[in-house]
Amino acid sequence: MGAEKVLEEWQLFLNDHDLGGITGLYSDEAVLWGTFSDIIRDTPGLIEEYFRRLFENDQLNVEIGSVHPREYNGMHLYSGTYEFSYQDTKPVILPARFTFVIGSDKDAALRILEHHSSLIPETSGR
Repeated sequence: MGAEKVLEEWQLFLNDHDLGGITGLYSDEAVLWGTFSDIIRDTPGLIEEYFRRLFENDQLNVEIGSVHPREYNGMHLYSGTYEFSYQDTKPVILPARFTFVIGSDKDAALRILEHHSSLIPETSGR
C-alpha cells in the first residue's frame, strides 16, 4: 500500500467509525497529537482510546481539503487541512489542519509514524 493510500484509508476508516481499521494504520511506535485531545498519544492503547472516544460523536465525518505531499528518503509527509463534522443538538463543523508522517515501520509496512492535528483558530484580520 502506498503512502497516499494510507491517508485515503484513514479518512475512510474514520468516516466508517472503523476502530480496528484506523488504529491498524498507525505504527506501534506512532505518536498522535490529536485534534480533540490535550495529551500526546504515544502508545497503541492511547491511540485506540482517542479514536474510541472520538467515535462517540454522532455522525462523525471528516473531509480532507488541501494536501501538500512531500517525500524525503522514503518518508512521506502530508500537511494540509480537513474539516470534522458531527451532530450535536445542531450540526458542528470544525476546520482543522494536520501533518502526517508515513514511513516503513519495523515490519516494513507503510504506516503512520507521526500525526499532529489542531483546530484552525478564527482569525482577527491578521
